Amino acid sequence: MGHVLIGGGTGFIGRNLREILLREKYKVTVISRVKTGEEHIINWADIIHNGIPDNVNAVINLTGAPIMIPLKKFGYRFKKDIWISRVGSTMLLADIISQTQCKPNVFISVTNANMMYPSFGTWTEDYQPNSFMMEYNYFTSLGLYCERATEFLPIGVRKISIRTGTVLGHGGGFIKWLHHSTSMGLGATIGNGYQYQPWIHMSDLLNLILYSIENKKIHGILNGVSPEIATNGEITTTYAEISKNSVKFKIPNLVLRTLYGKERLELLSSNRQVIPFRTQEFGFQFKYSKIKNAMSHLLCY
Repeated sequence: MGHVLIGGGTGFIGRNLREILLREKYKVTVISRVKTGEEHIINWADIIHNGIPDNVNAVINLTGAPIMIPLKKFGYRFKKDIWISRVGSTMLLADIISQTQCKPNVFISVTNANMMYPSFGTWTEDYQPNSFMMEYNYFTSLGLYCERATEFLPIGVRKISIRTGTVLGHGGGFIKWLHHSTSMGLGATIGNGYQYQPWIHMSDLLNLILYSIENKKIHGILNGVSPEIATNGEITTTYAEISKNSVKFKIPNLVLRTLYGKERLELLSSNRQVIPFRTQEFGFQFKYSKIKNAMSHLLCY
């Protein structure tokens, strides 16, 4: 089928993406920070010195240092590490691709929809953060510059930016956090739980990436979020009902602020409705568009 290069391919999304691509008969090479000795894994030093591997048809960048590390000071050094891992990796790949004789057909980057849209509103892919917001919001700047970094890609390479919601999948991410919280009888609802939380089933996100690789008409920004809008409280309650765990407490914002600080709390508790208008306009169909169906599949599968 082709050869796909994945930056950050050993992470939560990357591991699952590699599996589905292999099932579809793609050759997959993964860029990791550390060489493991496995044939399909290279590191960033290899990319810098040798360029991208031969005959790569698609490059997907999922690279990014973890943001939600409890009690870690959200200071200059931490912010710099996050910025370099996301914006820096995209710019590096774009620069190397521009120097490559046999260029890939498509470049796909993935950002967090919560970084890209203001609180209190309903948003489609048409919205673009502006410079006024950038001055006051680190995460908006981060997401915007991740997308702008793809502008360094040469003409002829299809550019796609997927703005994804909270990814619900086995073995990691939000589901793992919900499991630990509810199984210990602790709170799992963030704040009052009334805030809307964009979300997507892992299977739908992987299929959207695959669909974007194979559909040559797709370009630009796509919202990788479920069509069904749900609040954090609804997501948490649905998980608890299906898993037969109880949500005894809500986590107060004061506690969350102590754990994550003001800026990351705003990212966690912000209230936005995100609609996948262009995603569906391009013909993509979500398999798990309802939160109850998504949770049932994840918890009963």
